[in-house]
Amino acid sequence: MSLRNFFSDSKTGEELSGALILRRLLFLLLLFGLMLFYLGPGFKQLTSPKGIEQAQIARELARSGSFQTKMIRPLSLYQSDKNSEEAEGMKMVGFKDTYHAPLNPILNSVIIRFFKGKNDYGWNNNSTVYYLDRIITAASIFFLLASIGVTFLFISRIFDAKIGGVTALLMLLCELLWRYSQSGLPQMLMLFLFTLGCYFVYRAVEAQCLEKKPIALLILGAVCFGLLALTHWMAIWPFMGLAIFSCFYFKPRGAAGLSMLIVFLIIILPWCFRNLNTSGDFLGSAYYAMFGGMGSAEEEIFRSYNLNKDNIFKKGFATKVLTSSLYQLNGIYSFLGSIVAAPLFFIALLHPFKRPQIAAFKWFILAMWIPAVIGMSLFGVSNQSLGMSGPDANQIHILFIPLMTAYGLAMLAILWSRIGLGTNIPIISENGHLWIAIILSTIPMILSLLPGVTRGIQTKEKVTRGVVLSYIGKQIEKTDIIITDSPWEVAWYGDRTALWLPTKKADLREIMKRSKEHKNPFAGILVTPVSMTKSLYGVTYRDEKDWAPLILGQTVTNAGSGSDPIQPKSWQMDGLNLINSFEGIPFNKVDPKLTTSGYFFLVDPDQ
Repeated sequence: MSLRNFFSDSKTGEELSGALILRRLLFLLLLFGLMLFYLGPGFKQLTSPKGIEQAQIARELARSGSFQTKMIRPLSLYQSDKNSEEAEGMKMVGFKDTYHAPLNPILNSVIIRFFKGKNDYGWNNNSTVYYLDRIITAASIFFLLASIGVTFLFISRIFDAKIGGVTALLMLLCELLWRYSQSGLPQMLMLFLFTLGCYFVYRAVEAQCLEKKPIALLILGAVCFGLLALTHWMAIWPFMGLAIFSCFYFKPRGAAGLSMLIVFLIIILPWCFRNLNTSGDFLGSAYYAMFGGMGSAEEEIFRSYNLNKDNIFKKGFATKVLTSSLYQLNGIYSFLGSIVAAPLFFIALLHPFKRPQIAAFKWFILAMWIPAVIGMSLFGVSNQSLGMSGPDANQIHILFIPLMTAYGLAMLAILWSRIGLGTNIPIISENGHLWIAIILSTIPMILSLLPGVTRGIQTKEKVTRGVVLSYIGKQIEKTDIIITDSPWEVAWYGDRTALWLPTKKADLREIMKRSKEHKNPFAGILVTPVSMTKSLYGVTYRDEKDWAPLILGQTVTNAGSGSDPIQPKSWQMDGLNLINSFEGIPFNKVDPKLTTSGYFFLVDPDQ
């Protein structure tokens, strides 16, 4: 939108009233204020493990021009070894990634190239925040703001400028979207591509209603969805719904859906063949992520080197998928950003809108959303937005926030007019429902901002996990490999190759044996605060039982290092004794130089 259009009506060209100009200026002020907060005091580091992982892939791509990773999943290694022509398997330093879709790392790598500096993307010792974290977040915020702009124009076309403006405002005030912009995940890029693709589909629906040919617009929509799939493989699910519904809606029957499918495949297949050549599977190791919802947890699967496929399907598969679907429906309000109007979309499905394109397009939205729910149920999804795990990478409900919010606001306007409250007070009768929706939807943002500012000021100089890992990384040779429970952070902040700690000691022995030929030695095992979040039952009896002495020893030692008299200093020695009792792997000696609060680096005592 140009500056002239900002102060005039986009349809009539007439000058806007002073009140409307003031509202738009306040919108811009709010936009820049939120942007500065989430890049400034409200930001410490990227919040999602998979987002951090994509960031380090982008940096490696900027360095070498190769889509490689410093975070290695044992399963990805196993998959590549089986497909490798070399007897000793694929090299771990410079390992080709096949888990992530490529578009987000590629775009981030283009941006990162401009910020290399003299130290090869190294950490600024005078800062507690890694500068590339802010660069990645700024790029994500850009796509969020671009999505808001496209949404305003799109929704104004479907309904009117009032609903378009309120939808844009609710997106701007949606705390969940801003949290995702800080994660490093591709969701904001996805939101932009999805909204743009839906815009072309809506234009195609308009053309169909006017008895014009929609095929060109549908092809443009398919291009957007193809790029969307190259951003996150989960996007395949809503596209499937879109293509199937298009086969029945557009005339001639089947031609539209088939054309969209061909364009979609042309876009994604080159990368699929690259994955096939590297790993032996079209989706690479991302194929196994599906079993994170169907059987075993994704972490358990990818931390296995010699995977037995028979074991990843567990009893109760159908129950688990059904439970996940019901969980999504039950939490749909929070999944849609806690925007009050968004869930009203499902009521709008029952309303016969007068304009045929509006009436038809709502079914397109539903046709995309249902397969998306199924996909999230298969791959697994949570509603977690904070904490060490960060926002869920498989959460794609947020893509539907703009469209569902717009239809919900339209439905809310219809219901409000029928109630007839405040007929003598124009501001209530005309806009009362909008003010209610805005106020209620803004509560999560308000509750987040106030403590966020305080927390940002208090922790301005506090050492972050990134600072600690950058220091540890500098003490390790570039050719060495670190075994760790937090490989994404070691790869990004430590800038060293990191193997995700396998669930079994036997798997680690096998990996160490196959890696001897590559002259990339293992420096040791780094146990981080990530393991301290594990349950005692999980550490003792389940996934972490092989590493119990290391994890429990770390926890006890950390407890003894505090100033609380209830936790005696002797606990430190008790914890170290637990660690020293660890047998079966040569790494059981604590390196004092590379050990700090909550971080224990274990090396081979014979080296």
